[in-house]
Amino acid sequence: MFVGCGSSHYLALYGAHLAQQLAKRPGAAVTASEAWLAPDVHLWPWSNPFVVAISRSGATTEVVRAVQVARQRGIPTLALTTNPDAPLVRECDASLVLDHVTERSVVMTQSFANLLLALQYLVALGAGTPAAHSFESRLPAVTQAVADVFPRLAEAAREVVGRGWRRYVFLGTGPLYPVACEARLKVQEMTQGKAHAFVTLEFRHGPLSLVDGETCVTILTTPATAALDRELAGEVAALGAQVVLVGPQVRAGGTTRSSPVTGVPLPEGLEDAHYAGLALPFLQVLALEQTLLLGKNPDTPRHLSHVVTLHDDQG
Repeated sequence: MFVGCGSSHYLALYGAHLAQQLAKRPGAAVTASEAWLAPDVHLWPWSNPFVVAISRSGATTEVVRAVQVARQRGIPTLALTTNPDAPLVRECDASLVLDHVTERSVVMTQSFANLLLALQYLVALGAGTPAAHSFESRLPAVTQAVADVFPRLAEAAREVVGRGWRRYVFLGTGPLYPVACEARLKVQEMTQGKAHAFVTLEFRHGPLSLVDGETCVTILTTPATAALDRELAGEVAALGAQVVLVGPQVRAGGTTRSSPVTGVPLPEGLEDAHYAGLALPFLQVLALEQTLLLGKNPDTPRHLSHVVTLHDDQG
């Protein structure tokens, strides 16, 4: 069971998907508030449960409370955080602390990328299967690939934003759906603008009505979904939206109003779950550039703080 809030919840969603894929055991993700406030629903159905609690600060009230409830029920817990002195570290049975991450921004970018990589290693090592070993063995190559393609992805993001879109939609399937959700949150946090995220093929089931000539739809694609993603991209582009396909087996293309499907290629030959980290720079820079275009400060969005703590008498 993976728990978290905000961006950390999307990491939890990714972790649950990867755990089921690599370990072939049940895995689930839930917001920390649900695990805390409804443990009979979210914690009891599991045989030999194990809770991974994710929090950048390690001080988020809901995450700490969820761990306390889990431990009261005899469930072992592990903290994944960047703060070695956090309450979450003290409450959990074990912890993985990324104390090299020193993010001052309210918005999670550096920390999200680092926590994602740590989660990939953690899940693969915990699964201990041949598939997990194969996945883990390729992570150094994936991290190097991120560094190699970053300048190109950043430039592609700037070109997309430069066209001036009123609404952003992010689509992904399987391990890329949580990354699509994170991209939506980054645009919402930094710009306070209109942004949405959906499982890719769910887009036809209602959200398609959002599309107009001022909408940019980014589809995170993998070899497993490439044909279906291209088909949807053509349909959405025909409705007047700009479509951006990000992934392997994608042909590079410039962003113009006369060319409504743009390709942002990623390196080929990796597993679908590896592409979460590879797509992240494009999405983060897109949110950053959109924020700067609007003349806003991406590091200190209104109404938000670095840590969310609740003051209540529940425990």
